[in-house]
Amino acid sequence: MSQFQSSIKLITSVIILVVLAEVTNGALPSILKLCSRNDPELEKCMIDAVNYIRPNLANGDFGPDFEVPKLEPLYIEQIKIQRGQDLQAMFTNVDVHGTSKFKIERFKADPSNISFDIVVTLPKLNFTGKYSLKMKLLLLSLQGKGDIKGVLTNTRGAIRVRGYTESVDGKDYVRFHRLGLRMKIENGSFQLDNLFNGDPVLGQIGNQVINENSGLFIDEIIPGLEKNLSRIFTEIINNLLKTATLDEMFPASV
Repeated sequence: MSQFQSSIKLITSVIILVVLAEVTNGALPSILKLCSRNDPELEKCMIDAVNYIRPNLANGDFGPDFEVPKLEPLYIEQIKIQRGQDLQAMFTNVDVHGTSKFKIERFKADPSNISFDIVVTLPKLNFTGKYSLKMKLLLLSLQGKGDIKGVLTNTRGAIRVRGYTESVDGKDYVRFHRLGLRMKIENGSFQLDNLFNGDPVLGQIGNQVINENSGLFIDEIIPGLEKNLSRIFTEIINNLLKTATLDEMFPASV
């Protein structure tokens, strides 16, 4: 649940860096390392650039002119998921720990087409937050509102980033279409307090069903999270790069 949000947001933040990692001019954070679009080892350069700014990603410090969500802890204000009467969920005030420990498995870059394909893994994510849930899982109708906490292990995310240019006053600025996000989570454990209005027996049964069928639980929630977070983080990236021209983002040489 909120864990997934965490995962995705974290992954999107990673994308932001990855994309930003090759951009360092007056319109972008000075801490970022430049990578030439003509570098024969461009992908390695960009991965190294992301790893270099890992501490900045953790604390969100890229200077006073840039607002980037910090990864430790990663804070998610709200995500709403609704799929008819079978799934209605709201997750708020979620804190996620472990997002700065991401690992980049694969990075494919095509600067000429403003195209990036990235695969990252997150070894372990711990989260806490608030939830409101009405959901059918197997033969049980889950419902409740209260605190949620949990752990996700071995989360894998595939990110598809596609950009385009927009001409403003004779300059070509980089913009991005909605990010494509696909998640896979190997294992998850959850604790939802106050299920069934605090009934201790039903609450225990509900949490047991969720954890014994965590794969089904995750599968039900991920599509809505992917959709919502893709939209949110596309807006974040475009806001971060709104003053960067194409030449600033992809210099011919460093």
